[in-house]
Amino acid sequence: MNRKQAVQIRRGFVSCLTLASTLTLASHALALDVPPLTGRVVDLAQVLPNSTVELLITQLAAHEAQSSNQLAVLIIPSLEGETLEEFSHRVATTWKLGQKGTDNGVLLLVAIAERKVRIEVGYGLEGVLTDIRSAQIIRNEIVPRFRVGDIPGGVTGGINAILKTIEGTYQASEKTVPRQKSDVIGQVVVAVVVGLVVGMLFMNIHRFIGPFAGAGISTLLAPWLVPALMASGITLLLLLAIGASDIGGRRSRYSGIDDWVWYSSRGGGWGGGSFGGGGGFGGGGGDFGGGGASGNW
Repeated sequence: MNRKQAVQIRRGFVSCLTLASTLTLASHALALDVPPLTGRVVDLAQVLPNSTVELLITQLAAHEAQSSNQLAVLIIPSLEGETLEEFSHRVATTWKLGQKGTDNGVLLLVAIAERKVRIEVGYGLEGVLTDIRSAQIIRNEIVPRFRVGDIPGGVTGGINAILKTIEGTYQASEKTVPRQKSDVIGQVVVAVVVGLVVGMLFMNIHRFIGPFAGAGISTLLAPWLVPALMASGITLLLLLAIGASDIGGRRSRYSGIDDWVWYSSRGGGWGGGSFGGGGGFGGGGGDFGGGGASGNW
């Protein structure tokens, strides 16, 4: 390695560190606040009637008393630009649902404005409430009710299915709801774009590290398994092609931080009231690793 190459690698590494620091500070400043855990059901959008809230609290409390599993429901008016999966994981880890050591917590998150829903599963329940089963519950039990405007019915149906799955008594319904292709395609495109940006940044360090780093990011951001594999493959091929075309020439440096603004969210706290309760309910110290599934209606 000659001196010029060493200088280029060092500059690329410094650029990546600077960008990462900037993005971290920006995300901390703009990220949507995690609401306080006021009970087993936190309805900031105020879409659930009191009777439904009381029924859910009773179910979840009884299940916890029997199994020690902690389940909670969070309904928010909007993600305000935040990524569903990132925010859901942040809420679950902040609330520390589940017991320390067993990590048996579950969060059902609904974002009304974006029409998105996610089941976040703690480490200890990932073997039972798998990603595939979580996706099945969203498609079969939650989405059909949400699409006809029955938010209380969808939340109740989803919680019932989650509890039955954990208890080993869930029977998946035969009827499935087709996904909206346009939504999935849009999410795949976003995942590929972000993967390309990250990959090109890392290609300043090494032209072979960048493609795999970008493909990994695309896999994490894309919804469902098949779209994630598609996004990963497309990103990898594009970055390899870009790397091959740049051999022997000067690679342009990417500095478009503004293109990452979509990944953060507008700042602001939680306004309005919340329905919930649970008699001093609090997390038991559980941890989450990103298991679960997401969907939209």
